[in-house]
Amino acid sequence: MSKYIVVNFRSNMRWKVLFRDPGKWLLSVYVPENERREDIRVLEKHDAPELFYLVRGKVTLVVSSGEEIEEVEMEPGRAYIVEGWHNAYRPEGGEGVAMVIEKDGVTTELRDISSFRWRK
Repeated sequence: MSKYIVVNFRSNMRWKVLFRDPGKWLLSVYVPENERREDIRVLEKHDAPELFYLVRGKVTLVVSSGEEIEEVEMEPGRAYIVEGWHNAYRPEGGEGVAMVIEKDGVTTELRDISSFRWRK
């Protein structure tokens, strides 16, 4: 058995689990399907925090801790830990790839984006 695993952050899918420690945590590659904020129809929230890290390109997180939504343009070298409602998009449909680490077996709630308001 190898002492380490090398993962490749390339995917043609929206979401792909690259590694799982069953019952504990998982590592995924995430390529947002949305190309602009207007494409987003729902926000999701999990029963545990989720960590996002920009691998390459551009990804904008859309987050809310209550009723107001804000956009957070991800920056290289920074980790974003999201505990509230969220989704994301790739500006102008360009390349955008994020690494995500989260609890294995999270429970997810979905909420229509129209029930939120955008921060001015």
